[in-house]
Amino acid sequence: MSSATLKEEEVKKDIYDFYENQSAERTEDLKSWLDSGSPRIPQSKSYYYFEDRKINNALKMAKLSQCSRILEIGCNLGQMTFPLALKGFEIVGFDLSKNVIEKANMRVKHYDLKNIRFERQDAEKYEGHPDESFDAVFSFSAFRYFPNPDKALSEAYRVLKKNGVIVIDFPNKYCPWFNIIKRIFFIKPHIHDKLYDKKQIRAMMEKAGFKNITFNVFLFSYKGLPPVLLPLMKIADFVLERIPLIRNTAAILMVKGEKE
Repeated sequence: MSSATLKEEEVKKDIYDFYENQSAERTEDLKSWLDSGSPRIPQSKSYYYFEDRKINNALKMAKLSQCSRILEIGCNLGQMTFPLALKGFEIVGFDLSKNVIEKANMRVKHYDLKNIRFERQDAEKYEGHPDESFDAVFSFSAFRYFPNPDKALSEAYRVLKKNGVIVIDFPNKYCPWFNIIKRIFFIKPHIHDKLYDKKQIRAMMEKAGFKNITFNVFLFSYKGLPPVLLPLMKIADFVLERIPLIRNTAAILMVKGEKE
């Protein structure tokens, strides 16, 4: 095994351990976590706003029909997966963490959802999924941690049907939140996080074979802010996302590519 491969495996293990521990903490009171009254993962209104903005932008870019079959890569506990399923899509969520997949599938069973399932899979090699088996591939805040995003994009391309679409989001390299503000407020950076710009993302997408690549830059708000500040967050996003130069410093770079 080469030194590069060893390094990639070390990164995977670090990410695996991080999310195994995080999910164990979040679901410690499993009964309360499951029986929250909605299939959606219980979180604050600020988190829901942040996630809904991503989901709605992804769907707007993808332009899917209601019967589309979606793969979500790096689904975690299903924060994005469950809202997509509630919109009527058939969706499969992949994640490397055994614990999050088990907890997510418990939630599927608890709420008796028929159009969603979760599988433990490596983003670089899907087991049991043939070529051209999905209409769309989504990934939210996951590719930024992958040790080899080129392999992950190639595998996503393989399982996409012809004329299928992929929509992924990345952290914007030019957003002050990641480069300055986090340091000012002593917010610990996420393990193995990587920032991207449009040029880097386009190069990876084209290398994997995707065509008609388009971008959307949005979100200045922070999902962890107190919900009482949510109205101000919404106003800030509405205004700043409409100012040409400033909008390029928003936090999220969302990209869409097509498989011809």
